[in-house]
Amino acid sequence: MSQQNDPPTAEAAEQLIDAVQRLSSARTVAEVTNIVKVAARRVTGADGACFVLRDREMCYYADEDAIAPLWKGKRFPMEACISGWVMRNCQPALIPDIYLDDRIPHDAYRVTFVKSLAVVPIRSLGPVGAIGVYWARTACPTPTEVRWLQSLADSTALALEYLRSQTETNKARGMATLLQSENTRLRDEVRRPEAGELVRMCFLTKRFEVGGQWISVEALLDQWFGLHVTHGLSPEGIAQLSLDRSNRTAAHDTQHDNEPATGNTATPNPDSVCAAPVCAE
Repeated sequence: MSQQNDPPTAEAAEQLIDAVQRLSSARTVAEVTNIVKVAARRVTGADGACFVLRDREMCYYADEDAIAPLWKGKRFPMEACISGWVMRNCQPALIPDIYLDDRIPHDAYRVTFVKSLAVVPIRSLGPVGAIGVYWARTACPTPTEVRWLQSLADSTALALEYLRSQTETNKARGMATLLQSENTRLRDEVRRPEAGELVRMCFLTKRFEVGGQWISVEALLDQWFGLHVTHGLSPEGIAQLSLDRSNRTAAHDTQHDNEPATGNTATPNPDSVCAAPVCAE
C-alpha cells in the first residue's frame, strides 16, 4: 500500500490499463475473476485480493489472490460480512484497522493475515459483487488507489453485464433451435400415406382427413412437405370466374324475360326441396 501522500506509480497505472483491456475481451466469468484478482493486488500493492459475487442474500467469495488463504469458495450472509455491507450500501469501505470497526466479523479474520482492507462495489446501482483488497499491516489506501480500484470494479461490471447478455442471447438461440427441431420431429411423425393408398377428402370443403382430423390442403402441405402456401389466381381460375359471371348474367336475363305478367310467384313445394349433403368434420 502506498503512503498517504505518495503518487501512484507508472507501473500500477499500466496494470490498470492492461486489466481493463483484457476485461473487454473476456468471455467467461472465470476469465473475469482471474484478471480482476491479480490486477486488484498489483494496482494497490495489497497483500491479498478477493473477488466476491452476490448470490441472492449471500456473499460468495469466488476467487482470491493472496499471500495466504482467505475465504475462497465460502459463502457468508450479506449482513455478516463487509462485502455485503458494501453491496447493500452501494459505497466503498476503507478500514485501516479491522479490529476497531464493528462491521467486521472479527472471528472470521483472526485466522487470516488481514489487518487493514478496502472493499469497493461492482456496479454502483444494484451491485452484483465486490472487490476486496487486504494488507498484513495497519495502514490506509490513498484516494488514488481507491479511485483506481473503483475504476477496475466499474470495468468488471461492464464485463459481467456483457457475459450476462451473451448468456441470454445464447439461451434464446438455443430455445429457437429446440423449437425448430421439435417442429421438424412432429412433422416427421405425421404418417404419410403410401403410394396408391386412399386419402379421404371432403367433397364440399376440400379438406383432408389426417389422424382423425380434417385439415386444409395448406395445412397438409405444411405438415407433410414443409411447404408454406400463399394464394394466387391462375389463368384457368380467371377463365372460370368469367364463365360463372356470364352464366349468372344469362340466367338472370332469362328469368326476367319469362316472368308472368301478373307478377304472381308460385309457392314452392317443401317436399321437393333436397338438403345438401354435409361433410362431418
